[in-house]
Amino acid sequence: MIAWLDTSSDEQRRVRELIALFTQSESRDELGIGQVRDAFSDLLFLGTSVIQTRARYFLFVPWIFRDGARRGRSGPQLKAWADRQERRLIEALRDTGQVEGLIGRRAGPAVKNLPSAIYWSGLFRYGILTRDVAPDQLQGARPSPDAEADEMTVRSVGDWDPTLPVAPAGYPGTVDGGFDLTSQESMWLRDRILTAAPDTLLTHLLTRDEPPDPDSVASWDDSACADAPDPARGIHDHARLFSLGMHGAALLYNLLVGERYERAGYTRIPEPVGEFHGRLDDWADACDDAAAQLRTWDRNAMWDLVTRVNPRISPSARLFVDTWLDAVTTGNAAAVAMNDQLRHLVAGREQAQKKAQSRLTNDRLLRTWSGESGSAALTYRWPVVRRIVTDIHEGLTRDAGA
Repeated sequence: MIAWLDTSSDEQRRVRELIALFTQSESRDELGIGQVRDAFSDLLFLGTSVIQTRARYFLFVPWIFRDGARRGRSGPQLKAWADRQERRLIEALRDTGQVEGLIGRRAGPAVKNLPSAIYWSGLFRYGILTRDVAPDQLQGARPSPDAEADEMTVRSVGDWDPTLPVAPAGYPGTVDGGFDLTSQESMWLRDRILTAAPDTLLTHLLTRDEPPDPDSVASWDDSACADAPDPARGIHDHARLFSLGMHGAALLYNLLVGERYERAGYTRIPEPVGEFHGRLDDWADACDDAAAQLRTWDRNAMWDLVTRVNPRISPSARLFVDTWLDAVTTGNAAAVAMNDQLRHLVAGREQAQKKAQSRLTNDRLLRTWSGESGSAALTYRWPVVRRIVTDIHEGLTRDAGA
């Protein structure tokens, strides 16, 4: 059981996201490189997380809390009231027929992770929430001494950006437009992001004329990212090479699990060893195609970037990454499956990270293996970012009154 005690809002956000991340395929961190992955994600796409879904939640959440503050609520009372309104919002969004990206699509109002828990850090990082406090620490709006105070006066008092657009009539019982941002909302949200995250790949995507490709799997496969200016392009190149290089370690780990799975006589997953040998061959081909870039990759510059974002990256994580990448960048990608030193490196790293929960030692977890664990290449929240950026682009072309 998790006790919140007096933790900061950022610490509470990290715990909530950690709980939700267990269901995200990219975010399973079997080899303990999540600190580096998250640093790159923040450098490229500040304010996002893999459990966000749609852009209009950046307005849905503050609209609810601002309304509660206007009604005189604050602290835990405001948080409890907002929880109830967020659950009403789920039903209202269902009624619009828009379910793509709906938080609570399956569980409905009984969902555990409400939008505020998922978007809170991003709201602060974009300056929409003006103070780094947890939802149950908000003080609410101070009542104006002027009973005839106009709307802007009321909006300027409290924890939220005073320029926050007005919520649609009837919100959150009804949601005019569903997840569709109006042009005014899109311009406002884009301006908040451009101010908070200048010179990032995220702002490049928001200032282009066209949205990202709808089917791109990773940012480096998307034409929208091809013409990014420095420094965003340089960071993106580091992130791409890190993803390519470390993907082999994830595949080798799964090969090791598959070998143990087959030796134990389990058959529910058909031929995992052959599957991961094939995927390692494909990865080695990709490394061969990028061999010149891998050889000239300035990894000291990479570490300078990521440790600036997170200076607490553990020495053991850095040693593991460097040892693995030393092998990959010197042309040994094709032989990793048979390299005893690299097999021991990956196995030892997983066991040090997972301890009693290691699939390489725990027979119960081996028996329930799904066939892959943390095997996806790192894409740094790209599917979420692509959807949010597309929402904003679509809103910018929508009539102001829509």
